[in-house]
Amino acid sequence: MKTLIATVLFLTTLFIQLQAQNIEEWIDSKKPLLFEKLYVHVDRELYAPGDIIWMKAYQVNGITHQLNSNFRNIFIQLVAEDGHIVKDLMLFSIQGQANGEFKTDTLADGIYTIRAFTRYLKNYGEEAFFHKKIRISKSLGSLDMTGNSQSDNSKIDVAFLPEGGSMVLNAVNTVAFKAIDQKGKGIYVSGRILDDLGDTIVSFSSSYLGMGKFLLMPVDNRTYYAAIDRYPEMKIPLPKAIENGICLNYKMEEKSLMFEISTNMNQGNYPEFYFVATHKGGFLFYKAIKMSDFVQAISIDKNLFPGGISKITLLDTALNPIAERLIFVDDNKGGLLNISLNQKEFKPRKKVEMVVDALLEPGDSVASTMSVSVVNKNYFSTGENNQNIKSYLLLDSELKGAIESPASYFVDDQLHTSAEKLDLLMLVHGWRTYLWDDIEKKPIASLDDWNDAGIEISGTVKKLLWNAPLADASVFLDYAFRNFRIGETTSSQAGRFHFSHIYFVDNLRVMINARTKSGTSNAEIILDPLPKKDSIVSAVNLNKACFDIDLNLDFMRDSYNKLSKELEYDPETGGILLQSIDIVQDKKKSIIRSAGAYAWADKTLTITRIDYSFLTVLDYLRSKVTTLTDYGDVVMIKNRPVTFMVDGLESQYSFREIRTIKMNEIETIDILNPGFRKGYAIGTLGTVDESGLIAIYRKPNPDIMQSEQYVKGRIMPDLKGFPQPKMFYSPEYTLENIEAPKPDYRPTLFWDPDVEFVDGKASLGFFTSDVPSEYVVFLEAITKNGKICYGTTSFTVNKK
Repeated sequence: MKTLIATVLFLTTLFIQLQAQNIEEWIDSKKPLLFEKLYVHVDRELYAPGDIIWMKAYQVNGITHQLNSNFRNIFIQLVAEDGHIVKDLMLFSIQGQANGEFKTDTLADGIYTIRAFTRYLKNYGEEAFFHKKIRISKSLGSLDMTGNSQSDNSKIDVAFLPEGGSMVLNAVNTVAFKAIDQKGKGIYVSGRILDDLGDTIVSFSSSYLGMGKFLLMPVDNRTYYAAIDRYPEMKIPLPKAIENGICLNYKMEEKSLMFEISTNMNQGNYPEFYFVATHKGGFLFYKAIKMSDFVQAISIDKNLFPGGISKITLLDTALNPIAERLIFVDDNKGGLLNISLNQKEFKPRKKVEMVVDALLEPGDSVASTMSVSVVNKNYFSTGENNQNIKSYLLLDSELKGAIESPASYFVDDQLHTSAEKLDLLMLVHGWRTYLWDDIEKKPIASLDDWNDAGIEISGTVKKLLWNAPLADASVFLDYAFRNFRIGETTSSQAGRFHFSHIYFVDNLRVMINARTKSGTSNAEIILDPLPKKDSIVSAVNLNKACFDIDLNLDFMRDSYNKLSKELEYDPETGGILLQSIDIVQDKKKSIIRSAGAYAWADKTLTITRIDYSFLTVLDYLRSKVTTLTDYGDVVMIKNRPVTFMVDGLESQYSFREIRTIKMNEIETIDILNPGFRKGYAIGTLGTVDESGLIAIYRKPNPDIMQSEQYVKGRIMPDLKGFPQPKMFYSPEYTLENIEAPKPDYRPTLFWDPDVEFVDGKASLGFFTSDVPSEYVVFLEAITKNGKICYGTTSFTVNKK
């Protein structure tokens, strides 16, 4: 008998040891995940044709949210409702940041999706891409609301989702639900849960965006269904309750997380299982549990969980999941940015001064520059931004499918706390839709496959007049018309050559030379065609990623007033037109100069074919302007620095890039000596600019140059580089120009993607416009330790 007892004890001990060993092996088998996220700060949601969409991209580590400390290409597309890509950008990300813009002047009215991704994210499909809907609408009248269709609530759908995954007999179950309309947006419903005998068990009603929850204890031999008020035809069966299962109920308290585990109270045996917590696919901790009653409570310190979404899984002793749910733990530290304004109410054309303090832990700092947008609140579909950096990185990028108004989950309102909203979302939207579950199943791509920073140039070198590859040829890549080498390589046995990781902005002419092993130029260079870009993507997938946005009456009114005022203003005279004018006679082509930049030039140079002999435009200017000095990295007139304009726009070209503009491309050049008046308009003399200005105006169709004729062993292609981000125009009003008649109807008062912090503080200023309204400020940044910084405030512009 003693031997039998000893054997039983030994086997029991061995079984427990094997269980512990199995769970440890299961934990060890969890591979560390490598993932990145891409978020784009967009200045607003609603645009009129001609507006600019301003954007800043943040590329972060998917686990830590720290900015990626590398160089990468970021692809941003603007996609129409039918899936056609109407605009695209390739931005160069430096240490996780890049910014750019889309012009809307050629776009039709409609809803568009901003779609952003990296080469790495393409490994994980559309769900891993960034998506945001914007809308472009041309106002035809003050009450024009075309396209703002109302939802049809005659057909709705209601889903019932037991907490933990299954309903369990003879146990208290929390059942969540969500009601949606035909567009997939939440809608209020109420109703009753009845059993198969027709008895009402419990009533329910949705509490936030169509979501709600109720308690239900299913009993033996009964089935249950939901009857929805005002929809008598709807009888929705509830999931069948299982006899052997575990209910997992969760509640967050101030310092701890409470989990109530319950099972069928009519079962005599109580299960053993493992309570496992994971975060973004990474293991946090586990706890072995042996229930001694049909209900057991577990309290866990809140500090054991990182901020954001974590997953709780109950595993049986064979490591099979028996219950699972997502939880959201907020660190309650807010957006970490404190905003101070010099006042809360302003008159038109008055200066707003803002100071931002970063409320960070010791040793942390804002690693990135901060992006700032200040926008008329009427240019958002609901009067507020539906998405921000915090809601995207913590919700949209973690859960599959579209989330309605994700930013609202982090705001307490009169009826719900942020924690209550987030828990409803975890119960409903997070049910079996955790993105990290899919990432765990994906093979991790080689790091070499992600290193696509810069532009690639490739091609083949052939023997001159032979259709045969030229092996071991020396291939040189240089800037055209300048003694500067970008790189050199040697062709393969198949004559192939390849240059990678090349960075330049805008368009650039390069020179590629090939030399045989003997040093001759008896070679022919054939460049590979550019990779074919996608022209269309799945509209269905885009609609699954985020919700459409609606117009609102305030936007339509403001857009109409803006258009009317701008049409009344005559930029040629600076006056106000009494009525609209139809142009019926064609005008001769003329150069469009920068309106308001300057009134006249001290000298205008017209380029002729004789001038094509100059190697660079600066060589030409030195021969024509005796007071001009070229120091290589700076150009001066009369010992004052010079700025450049190209085609009427303030140039973001470097002096290196100015030198690459060929003489045959230029029509005229305006020279303005230091001390010219800038911002000149009727009614104001503008301001004195102590620097000089050189304004270059190019031809629409450059002439053919003799130097472009064929040279064996050489080609001189024009390459498209990375776009140079444009500067946001923000006027400065002074006593001289504050009464200028030109209307100022800017919806975005201020945009700066690169505001820097100094000693934890950032200061900035801008001027209000002529439009009385409430304006909303949005600030976004990432700290060195990966903390998400977000701040918002508002102010009012009143009438004069």
